[in-house]
Amino acid sequence: MSEAPSRDAPDEPINILIVDDEPKNLTVLQAILDGPEYRLVRAESADEALLALIGDQYALIILDVRLPGMTGFELAQMIKDRKKTARVPIIFLTAYYSEDQHILEGYGAGAVDYLHKPVNAAILRSKVAVFAELYRKNREAVVNGKALLAEVTERRRADERLRELNETLENRVASRTSELAESRARLKHAADLAKLTYFDLDYVRNRIQVAENFASIMGFSLPTGDDGDDRIAAAMSSLRDHVVPADRDRILAEIERSEAGQVRKIEYRVLGEDGKERWIESEWHVESSPDGRSLHAFAANLDITERKQSEEQKKLLMAEINHRSKNLLAVVQSIVNQSARSANPAIFAHNLADRLQGLSASQDLLIKSDWRGIEIAELVHAQLQHFKNLISERILIDGSAARLTAAAAQALGMALHELATNAAKYGSLSANEGRVRISWNISKQKEPLFTMQWIEECGPPVSVPAQKGFGSLVMGPIVESALGGKVEIDFLESGLSWKLSALVASALETR
Repeated sequence: MSEAPSRDAPDEPINILIVDDEPKNLTVLQAILDGPEYRLVRAESADEALLALIGDQYALIILDVRLPGMTGFELAQMIKDRKKTARVPIIFLTAYYSEDQHILEGYGAGAVDYLHKPVNAAILRSKVAVFAELYRKNREAVVNGKALLAEVTERRRADERLRELNETLENRVASRTSELAESRARLKHAADLAKLTYFDLDYVRNRIQVAENFASIMGFSLPTGDDGDDRIAAAMSSLRDHVVPADRDRILAEIERSEAGQVRKIEYRVLGEDGKERWIESEWHVESSPDGRSLHAFAANLDITERKQSEEQKKLLMAEINHRSKNLLAVVQSIVNQSARSANPAIFAHNLADRLQGLSASQDLLIKSDWRGIEIAELVHAQLQHFKNLISERILIDGSAARLTAAAAQALGMALHELATNAAKYGSLSANEGRVRISWNISKQKEPLFTMQWIEECGPPVSVPAQKGFGSLVMGPIVESALGGKVEIDFLESGLSWKLSALVASALETR
């Protein structure tokens, strides 16, 4: 095992642990990930890996599934059981396991990804870069959070020192003015960046101190009042008037319940003079006399509007994910039900896995495009991945650039998968000289029409099947329903002919 590196500093390369019992494999990984931004630590056994994890922190672990004495899954479980390393992401590498049960076991052991050997260098570098960036952002957030907290704490201490000097050491005011000004300038810069402001209430002297950036952050100003006025009452009245009515009673009740010596955190909305609504998080610190009279109150106010909007966006996103998940599960349920018609368990398992693989290929493209649609050519190549060596020779593809809608891409992908599977089993791709022509076209007329054809040639004789199964359902009614179109299937002497016709407005994305 190579020597463990020192602790991460903010400007140092991040640590990545690579674990494989074959030194040559570790050398390959080092060559792929070589760069100044990473510090790669090698381990040739589970014991060496655990020893490295005890000695330092890592942003990512790249772990081979097959290790001597202990499997990668068992090592991953040990890593996840340790509090210090439980959150370190793990990418599994394997050259032997490809079945779903092994992949699921890997994810169950805590993996965030699962790659097969030989490793695709570009994909590995891309995935490592994502986790490295997440690690850097988390590290920067921790550092920045500590710095901001230190600034706020220092500011309050400076204010306390200033009040003491004003009361007892008037002769030192002049010498402290420059130092205080510098401190306030640093604090104001940090507070502006963090959207943090404050106001300070002195009930004994009837004084109120408001941060310079209060109006820019809160959207309104607090009045300080003239001599003789109840300044604090005027300021609190202005604050109350700008709180959104729905939150007003709650915020006032929360402030009244604030106890001396305790910090009370309150979230509420205010309406600024510009008409914009802002979410504010206030932290109140109250000081009282022994008889319960309020002496002093300090309120730090943080604009959390972006955080609240982000939370709302996450809720909408989760609702959309839930909706799409249910739609996908409905498709999977249909595939399972139709595939289960076979009385032979082995045939059922093969058909189910094959169809789910086709569905997965379409889903991968949809996720890659952020569900905005898929190029038809990209969908065709994805569904014919198993026959890529035949493309251009026996599988001829022709069509202009066009993007299918998400719903159309999912349905058409399943149809193409069934057509390709049947062609390989019974049609033109089962014969040495057989060919398949795949083409699509968009007609230029008042209501543009999208047409797509699958034509098989030079294959064995075909005939109308005696009974219709799941393939017929996918190639016909399901595609027709998803695209609002019509499917024509002919069993010609030269081979199968499949044609889809649908309005462009129903099938394609228009820009």
